[in-house]
Amino acid sequence: MADALTQLGFASWLSVLIASIIKVTLILVGGSVGMMFLTWYERRSISYMQDRRGPNRVGPQGLLQPISEAIKTMTKEDATPRDADKIVHFLAPVVMLGATVLSFAVIPWGRMFPVDLNAAVLFVIATGGLHSIGMMMAGWGSNNKFALLGGMRGVAQLISYEIPQVMAIIPVVLMTGSMSLQKIVEAQNDFAGLGWYVFSPVGLLGFALFFTASLAEGERTPFDIPEADSEIIAGYMTEYSGMKFAVFYLSNYMSNLAVCFITATLYLGGGNGPGVDALGGIAGGLLSLIYFLLKSFALFFVMVLIRATVPRLRVDQLMSFAWKFLLPLVLVNILSASFWVALLRWDQQWPKLTEWFGAPSTADATNWGRLAIAIVLTLLINAGAVALIMRLTNRNVQKHLYTTDEELALGLS
Repeated sequence: MADALTQLGFASWLSVLIASIIKVTLILVGGSVGMMFLTWYERRSISYMQDRRGPNRVGPQGLLQPISEAIKTMTKEDATPRDADKIVHFLAPVVMLGATVLSFAVIPWGRMFPVDLNAAVLFVIATGGLHSIGMMMAGWGSNNKFALLGGMRGVAQLISYEIPQVMAIIPVVLMTGSMSLQKIVEAQNDFAGLGWYVFSPVGLLGFALFFTASLAEGERTPFDIPEADSEIIAGYMTEYSGMKFAVFYLSNYMSNLAVCFITATLYLGGGNGPGVDALGGIAGGLLSLIYFLLKSFALFFVMVLIRATVPRLRVDQLMSFAWKFLLPLVLVNILSASFWVALLRWDQQWPKLTEWFGAPSTADATNWGRLAIAIVLTLLINAGAVALIMRLTNRNVQKHLYTTDEELALGLS
């Protein structure tokens, strides 16, 4: 975009400035409109799952319900507690929304790449960590015990789940050899656009672990304890109303959408799919965008389905799930990824491997023997690890089946 503006006669610095303003505006406007659609979509979907009607009064099929609620929110009084830290209280939603918007800067939209950073994966991880700061600012600045408890819960949850989330990405980086999201998408363009990582044992387990940890990162059910309405009113958002509350709401939904985009990019091939390369040009780019959006909204539907069917976890269950189930599995998956890379790429590093199974695959020829061995070996390792950890977890559950909440709280289980 900046190059096009420069060709129109604008100075280079002005072209970059105008292009950046346009991109940020599109993200904010698109995010706001997308959030309104997702709220309607989620409420209608859950209502059908629970045999209800959902929003159906304002506009056809309730499509204008989000607009009416936006108007109500904008006209609502913006109240700040008298004893709150007003500066921290004001900046908390700004920090959370800013962190979400930053992550969109490197997400590829099909074959369109806003910015190609060599460390885009690291950038996404870093911006995602800013959410915990915004939560803690909201809880602390509100001078409310429920809000503070929600903020502390949020920080503990995000720190716990960021570890398996980040480690679940390591196999993708190993298999690609780069942290650039563009190169990760390009690496999944084999087999007529269907060479997605999710079709490998390493990628399938990594996809499940990353998406599960990202649900906790986005405070989705069953990991929504930072704002558990049945326990602590609205958590860190208790003392927020009007537009500040709307900004938190916008940030949460944009964060969930970003999680779907990033998951589709890392494991589902981004905009890759049948026919994209064959069409090429503008038509191929449009088809890749359609593929990307379909994959992302399918993932969001899974989020909605989980919210409608899975109950909220207790705090101790949530932490145990992160440390005792997800973390061991991501470590095993990294081991599997190392075997995958060795079996598919090693040549001079282990000459015996080339002597037994032939040279590694190239862009023109695939070594099906090496690929089959890599699939079988990693499948056995990952399936065995999942079965073992689930068995140990079930044994632990049976052990504590008759433990009361009071005994759990006192550590007497």
